[in-house]
Amino acid sequence: MRHLMVGLLHALGAALGIALVLGVVLYATPLSEVRLPLLAAVGGALAVFWGALKASHMVGSAGLWHGLGVGMLFSLVVLLLSWTGAPPGLAAWGEKLGLSLLAGALGGIAGVAGR
Repeated sequence: MRHLMVGLLHALGAALGIALVLGVVLYATPLSEVRLPLLAAVGGALAVFWGALKASHMVGSAGLWHGLGVGMLFSLVVLLLSWTGAPPGLAAWGEKLGLSLLAGALGGIAGVAGR
């Protein structure tokens, strides 16, 4: 469980760093905010990949399961932090959950393979 929490913290830190970089890039360049949903999805997937990579690298085995765990925890934390009281759109949340699970699985496998 400790490895999942470390992976989650790495993923949340990476997501914060990616969001800051994207904010500066969008502010300082003529890029349109139309691309923001795509950039946010890619940034979130990269953050989950990094967290899962770190978690599974620490453990050294069961990378798929650790990666899926990090992806699930990241999705739940993001859902809780962004919840406004209205019921979440299941289609949009399901898409984000699927992307997080895929990125987590890939990061977990890569973390074990790179050990």
